[in-house]
Amino acid sequence: MATSPKKETPADSTGVLQETPTSAAAEHGDHDRIVMASRRADGSMDQVSPEFIGDKATVLEAAKHQLGQQAASAVDTAARGVTSSPDGAGDSEPDAEVKALRDAQEKAVQTAEEKAAAEVEQLHQGLGD
Repeated sequence: MATSPKKETPADSTGVLQETPTSAAAEHGDHDRIVMASRRADGSMDQVSPEFIGDKATVLEAAKHQLGQQAASAVDTAARGVTSSPDGAGDSEPDAEVKALRDAQEKAVQTAEEKAAAEVEQLHQGLGD
């Protein structure tokens, strides 16, 4: 039985595989399939044309939690002047600055969760099967 020799391809040939990803790939339809987004400091997604996959309820909960935590952290960062006593002494009611900070955090978390819900609703593509 005769066999044909294996076809060798030169090491420097341009084939289907891309050894080093380039930004040009993103311009030609590449995109990221994600369950949870990576975020920039401003809260925007750090993916290329993201597509949420997986169970929608799980994706939504992850996005809400992630953006909520980031929003609360941003409020803390903006209000670095607020401190607490090291020994924890004081009355059980927070002072006005702490209450205002907590209220601002809760509002930021609510806004972030609404943003997460909108992102997931817009970009969710099913279970990724």
